[in-house]
Amino acid sequence: MRLTASFVACVAVVGGLGNVGCGGSEPCPVAPAPPPVASAPPPAPPPPPVASAAPPPAPTPPPPPPNPMAADEATAVSFAGDVAKALTNVLATEETAIPAAWANRVGAPSEAFKKAFNKLLPDGKGDLVATLLDVGAVTPPPGVRAEVQAKLIVLADGRVRFSTIAGRDGKTVDANPTPNLGVGEPAVATMLGDFLNHLATGPCQVPYLSAEELLSLPAPVRGELGADIPTTAAACEIIRAHKDAAWGPVLEAAVVLLKHADAYVAIAAHFHSDSATGKIVLQPVDVAPVAGKSMELSWASEGPPPQKGKPAAPAAAPAPAPAAAPAPAPAAAPAKK
Repeated sequence: MRLTASFVACVAVVGGLGNVGCGGSEPCPVAPAPPPVASAPPPAPPPPPVASAAPPPAPTPPPPPPNPMAADEATAVSFAGDVAKALTNVLATEETAIPAAWANRVGAPSEAFKKAFNKLLPDGKGDLVATLLDVGAVTPPPGVRAEVQAKLIVLADGRVRFSTIAGRDGKTVDANPTPNLGVGEPAVATMLGDFLNHLATGPCQVPYLSAEELLSLPAPVRGELGADIPTTAAACEIIRAHKDAAWGPVLEAAVVLLKHADAYVAIAAHFHSDSATGKIVLQPVDVAPVAGKSMELSWASEGPPPQKGKPAAPAAAPAPAPAAAPAPAPAAAPAKK
């Protein structure tokens, strides 16, 4: 009895769950499985970013044209460096103070030179600013003679520049080539020949100090180192009018500019040819403060060096020809006594 009641109760419960008609030996119908829910397809990956076209590479600037005067500029730097070292150490007692190239080729300074040197450079030292070389060329006789003179500037950092180039021809030309320059200083003689050939056959141009370079130099020396372009152009006309002449190189003078404390000092010297040895001799001439006046050195004769104890007297400068640069002034102003 308890089993039958339990069975009826079970059927009632099952029927209450919605399976009415399922009983006895009839199998209960199986509800169909719900259709699968269609899942949304995965989103397509975003398209790859369109690579922007790479900018074309910047054009490579063309290499600078070769400098036809590069070897000559290197000669000028080396030569000017030796001259500057020799003049700034001319009173030193050490044998190695003078460059080997100038051993026994630096003249004895006068007493006036020593006095001025010790007054303006008491410790014998100074910072090199520039070395100026008075150079040029002249045609030998016979015929109408011509002369070119220039100031070659070698700055302390090795830059090679020129100031005004002046030229003249006619009866006023009385300069002579520096004797034995090709033997005593062959590299310098070649440099001057190349320089003249450049002006005779190429453009009438040499490297000058730019406005920025001039402003970077001390004010007292700026006027000395600038270039007069019309005068240089007139010199080129004279050179080309005599381009078939046999030009002889001239190495005349040197000025070494030093900064000592807050002042600027110039050491001046002339070049001479020693007739006995054929070598070029560097003769100290003067030491003077730089005060904005011209430091031009006149074209001295090739006579003997000044007598000991007497300051060198600059040779008279020849009168200028039309369209040429004014005659150079004497060397730096003598030091105050």
